[in-house]
Amino acid sequence: MQRLPFFLPMVRCPRRCVYCDQGEITGIGRIPSPEDVARALSSLDGPREVCYFGGSFTCLPPDRRTAYLSAVLNAPKGSTVRFSTHPECITGQVLSELAPYPVSMVELGISSLDDSVLAVCNRGYTGRLVLDTMALVLARKFALCAQMMIGLPGQTEESSREDLRRMAAMKGAAPMTLRIYPCLVLENTPLARSHASGSYSPLSVDEAVLWAGRLLHEARHLGFAVQRIGLQESESLARSVIAGPHHPAFGELAAAEALVWSLLERNPEGPWSVDGTLVSQLTGHGKYGIRRLAERSGLTVRAVEERLVFTSAGGAKGAAALP
Repeated sequence: MQRLPFFLPMVRCPRRCVYCDQGEITGIGRIPSPEDVARALSSLDGPREVCYFGGSFTCLPPDRRTAYLSAVLNAPKGSTVRFSTHPECITGQVLSELAPYPVSMVELGISSLDDSVLAVCNRGYTGRLVLDTMALVLARKFALCAQMMIGLPGQTEESSREDLRRMAAMKGAAPMTLRIYPCLVLENTPLARSHASGSYSPLSVDEAVLWAGRLLHEARHLGFAVQRIGLQESESLARSVIAGPHHPAFGELAAAEALVWSLLERNPEGPWSVDGTLVSQLTGHGKYGIRRLAERSGLTVRAVEERLVFTSAGGAKGAAALP
């Protein structure tokens, strides 16, 4: 189903996180009212997944939250609603109030489960609270997405991989979705001041791609569906980033890194059979995936290319035709 996002940048966020400026990330100035949303939805020609992003939706006062949810009922039949929110603003009472509406997914901005990282980032909660909140959402049968970050102050790759393992143990066999975002240094944020003083050093693009790729690979092993890696590119975001792993194709590079991990896990020296739909992950961006496969396997780029076999949609195999 096609998504229709409405951005409520930093609306009702309990506190200012050190890295955050949702206005610059989204490029949105005026915040749409419930009436604006209702008018926009009433003219649609088919169902949509209506999305409220950028703020902490369930932290809104109950009457305002209800107004935004009720606005969705103006959309064509079959439409649903998803939203992003803060872990502190999910309770059993809130979930009961959501139950009458066609909620397709609850997205929790968790950033990390590491208490020391959460404290430095001014998130205001503990990893234990997040896990308890996730368990509550799943117990009420709502679809759940966790928005993770990498490269936060004080965070290590092992810390974020441990976050994955803790979430996997919490969810058991229940389905769960992830978004993975790199920490960027944006203008006019506390993190920008830390960067200027030298107390915070962001990841490079290469470091962040390796971290995100490994995290994606492990997430898939643990049974998570990964919905997105990297922020949605926009002119506003590009203008406001002053440091950090900003790259318009960050998600594609991370996916290529994860594919390399998967191929080497299957066979350290090849040959490698690859679904034809994944060709671009190996050949794109200057053959990034092929070059990483060569580095990791100890083979030459030509040797790697000779050991790749792409599988067509019908299951037939053929030698790689690489640009």
